Amino acid sequence: MKLLKITKSGAIHFRLDDNRIGVVYENGYVRVTTKGGVRSNRFYQINKLIRVTKPGDDNWYSYKRELIPNHLDRIKRLVKFNEKNCQQ
Repeated sequence: MKLLKITKSGAIHFRLDDNRIGVVYENGYVRVTTKGGVRSNRFYQINKLIRVTKPGDDNWYSYKRELIPNHLDRIKRLVKFNEKNCQQ
């Protein structure tokens, strides 16, 4: 994993071991490009999904993403993703 750039808004871009791009955002999200190559501009989130149920109604539910408030934890999530999914 290699640091590429840090934007003015604080987003940190990394090149993963399989040439995908991983981005850590200040708002708590961590995203990775698809395997479409270096020119791929489609990102997906690697934050965990949390199931949210309506109080008193177990049949209704929705999902939301877990935000990671700590900056170091967001980078650790990306490193763990790289170790697990990006080895060639």
